[in-house]
Amino acid sequence: MDIGIKIIMMVLMYPTVFILYFVLKNETVATKNLYYGVSLTGEQRKSLKLQDIDAAYNRRMRNVFLLMLLTPLPAFLIPWFSIYITFLLVWMFAGIIGFFVPFARANSKLKLLKQEKGWKAKQEGQFAAEIKSAGKIRKVKFLHFAPPCALSLVLLIGACIKFYGERLWALSLCIGSLAFVTPLFYAVAVWMDKMPTQVISTDSEVNINYARAKKKLWKDLWLACAWVNTFYTAGMLFAVSWDGSIGRLFLPATAAYGIVTIALCFRVLKKKSKLDHSYKDHMDAPVSENDNNWIWGMFYYNPRDKHTMVEKRWGVGTTVNMARPAGKATIVLTIVTLLLSLYACVWVMLLEFTPIQLSVENGYLQAGQIKEDYSIPVRSIQNLELVEELPHLSKVNGTGMDNLLKGTFRVPEEGRCEVFLNPQNTLFIRFEYAGGTYYMSGYDDTETMQVWEACVKD
Repeated sequence: MDIGIKIIMMVLMYPTVFILYFVLKNETVATKNLYYGVSLTGEQRKSLKLQDIDAAYNRRMRNVFLLMLLTPLPAFLIPWFSIYITFLLVWMFAGIIGFFVPFARANSKLKLLKQEKGWKAKQEGQFAAEIKSAGKIRKVKFLHFAPPCALSLVLLIGACIKFYGERLWALSLCIGSLAFVTPLFYAVAVWMDKMPTQVISTDSEVNINYARAKKKLWKDLWLACAWVNTFYTAGMLFAVSWDGSIGRLFLPATAAYGIVTIALCFRVLKKKSKLDHSYKDHMDAPVSENDNNWIWGMFYYNPRDKHTMVEKRWGVGTTVNMARPAGKATIVLTIVTLLLSLYACVWVMLLEFTPIQLSVENGYLQAGQIKEDYSIPVRSIQNLELVEELPHLSKVNGTGMDNLLKGTFRVPEEGRCEVFLNPQNTLFIRFEYAGGTYYMSGYDDTETMQVWEACVKD
């Protein structure tokens, strides 16, 4: 596996470590009367010995952070693509869980201390603040998102026109899916812009100004993401138009896309932190003390709450009410995603470590790996030849590994070709069948030569 690809993939996944660490690290600073996701008043915080909880939390977070930074380094020695990908995926999932464990422990400890102190939950609705004006604040306008959406539409139309004659529907679909993400950013921006206004103060003017500033932050983020995605789509279209596949530019371009997007998120997190700090002295609105509805301070489950989305008690943004249909669907979708990820890793391992087989049986050229991939009548094969050097192959769809090329590829001056071979070999069979061009080989040169001789005899 090429070291450059390893570095690019690591660059794409490493920022997750820094984002989780710095976002959760800030939970040692009480905001909105919340401390590790537990509602505490200023007097309650002073009466508790929180220094020990903070010290344990910081120590555990630091240990997880260092472990997550150092663990992937030995992975560069892994030569197998499937093992490397599986390692990175497990590493990322383990890191996500690992960073939330200290937070969950601190949350549980504080809940227990509140229970020991006998602090009862206060009744909701003990104060009134005028938020009608704040609720009408809208920062997202279609005119802001119209240029990137229009440009993405032009790119989609261009992809359909470009690849229509060449029948590269897979590439057209790929560009189209990228272009479709741009209006999705607009939809997310509108949805967040219409979210209920967060009440942080008993002063209505403070709520209005805070809502206006926060909504502008999110609008700027989604608008920037829309433009970045549009440029990414244009780059992919250029790459496909250049050599007929996304191949060589896909990973570098995706790495750049990921880095820029993550940088934008960091920028918003930093500005949001500054915004909360500037309003810290004005956050006097009591927080609803429904601590029991927050599992570990992270997951909200409240059947009595009709809201599907609620403000998070940690970090920034919103989370789903697990008791609502959308929340239950989120749980199912998360489980399905994890299972599919596991299945994908196993499947890639099977592809990499299962030898390909090429043979001639009963007058048919049969090629298979895990299952039968091709069965071609030998007598229908035309322009059969044995080649010792492969042309430049650009993957359209299929599998491209150090020891396996399988699927549809594009060859300069030949167009689309069906490929089934081990690129580490030195002998390959090229032929034409039913108007298409094929490049094949056996597991090794000996098997390839045996198949070649059998095809020549027939």
